[in-house]
Amino acid sequence: MNPSVSLVLARIDAEGAVLLRGLHAVTLARQVLEHVVTSAGYRIVFDPGSAPELVDYLTITASSGLRGAAIGAGVGGLVGLAFGRPLAGAVAGGGVGLVAGAAHGVNKVARGWRVRAVYDANGEPTVAIHALPA
Repeated sequence: MNPSVSLVLARIDAEGAVLLRGLHAVTLARQVLEHVVTSAGYRIVFDPGSAPELVDYLTITASSGLRGAAIGAGVGGLVGLAFGRPLAGAVAGGGVGLVAGAAHGVNKVARGWRVRAVYDANGEPTVAIHALPA
């Protein structure tokens, strides 16, 4: 686990919250969320006031990266098996797959739709869908 992820988790445990700022912080937050969802099984709920595009980068990019890593590890393991080093192939393939999957996730966010679901003043569910500019 990335030492920065460990520090963020420790601070959340100690203080109950943490504030991360900047572009690097978005990447770090994504890594923290990936860790707690996969290892601890936490359910993550985003505050309704969250910027939708940042929520997308945190969720879509992470899931796409993990999917890419799994596929890359499988393919890399098979290639490594042909050379008698399946573990090395799986690790290399997983790393390449993670990067490629995350990049694919960023492209999905940039080409997607923005969906906002709220209750109107009368309590009726209302969903607005907007295509993001190309």
